[in-house]
Amino acid sequence: MNARDWDRLAAAYAAEVCDIFSRDRRNVVERWLRSRGLLRGRRTVLDVGCGIGSFFRKYGRHFGPKTGTDHSRRMLHLAALRGRGLKHVRWQQADAGHLPPALRNCADLVVCANVITFVSVAACRRAMGETVRGAKPGAWLLFILPALESHDAVVALETGRPAPRRRGATAVVRRDDRMQRFYTRAGAQALAAGAGLRSIAVRKVWYPWSDEGITRPPRGGEPPWDWLLTARRR
Repeated sequence: MNARDWDRLAAAYAAEVCDIFSRDRRNVVERWLRSRGLLRGRRTVLDVGCGIGSFFRKYGRHFGPKTGTDHSRRMLHLAALRGRGLKHVRWQQADAGHLPPALRNCADLVVCANVITFVSVAACRRAMGETVRGAKPGAWLLFILPALESHDAVVALETGRPAPRRRGATAVVRRDDRMQRFYTRAGAQALAAGAGLRSIAVRKVWYPWSDEGITRPPRGGEPPWDWLLTARRR
């Protein structure tokens, strides 16, 4: 999707896009942030592909200077409206694959949620490299990546057919009217390793069944999830 597509989606974003920071019912993200001491000390944070600003809306009060980027001007407008009470926040239009030089080595924490989902592998690697350069040396990065295993499990539940046996670490799948790249756990780890990151960890962050359109989930079944990929810049 290009900036114009996201501009059209902006008004319905909350209803049509799984906003993991507000839908994280088990507080996996918050527990990780607290365990690393990132919610103390008014640290600087950069949110690449910030959408309507959900990370800052939920956690922004714990941080100092905040920068949110998105290639959609309309998304940034909504983010600014929703974050009117936040202090020390700047919204900047920028593409994840071509961040401005002023945003390099600028943040104690870089957040990038469901952005590196391009059909093109080269575009994913380019966006990953740009995002990593936004972190100060030794700083933490937090990525949300769509989980291929979860997608396949949901499709199997909906169709009654066994989940496919995947050979690759990633795959491009159709989500509504969009094609997106999804990652296995190994694929998420490989993405971080390929960018030269260290202290790599991949864990599940679950969201409600209803976000997948399932109103009668299986009793005791595992809810759908995204991957929370965390790592440090060398």
